[in-house]
Amino acid sequence: MTANPTDRLGFLVRAVSHTMTQRLEQVLRPIGLTQAQLAALAQLAVGPAEGLSGAELGRRAVVTAQAMSAAVASLAQRGLVTRAPSPSHGRVIEVRITPAGRELLERAKDLTAPVHAQATAQLSDVEAEQLRSLLKRTMSALGLHLPLDAGGHADRD
Repeated sequence: MTANPTDRLGFLVRAVSHTMTQRLEQVLRPIGLTQAQLAALAQLAVGPAEGLSGAELGRRAVVTAQAMSAAVASLAQRGLVTRAPSPSHGRVIEVRITPAGRELLERAKDLTAPVHAQATAQLSDVEAEQLRSLLKRTMSALGLHLPLDAGGHADRD
């Protein structure tokens, strides 16, 4: 283990996460989205057609159930997602993205692209891909939900 606490993985990941969260929230503010709402829309856009429960959506977006519940309620109020009882699990509410939600998600991707680009600006393309791959492996090691690839499968690289 390193003697310098600022060299520890937890510190480094938290510092990057905190800074990116602040910057993402800043660029999303003009379109009325929070990062939790963006994460919900992004997960729903690549999730199963039947939608996701709020609990599953929270796990995939790596936010608390309470934060996801508030995010989904706000998105539903704006017509960006729909909520409906699951046909197979009576008490489960399934959340689905609407066409308006997909449209806003595309706008959000355009707005957040510079933040993501700045985060990897000092890395080569190969290094940036290595960083993403290593972070996904770290997520897997910690039992976190892996992002989905374009085919809807866990993106393990």
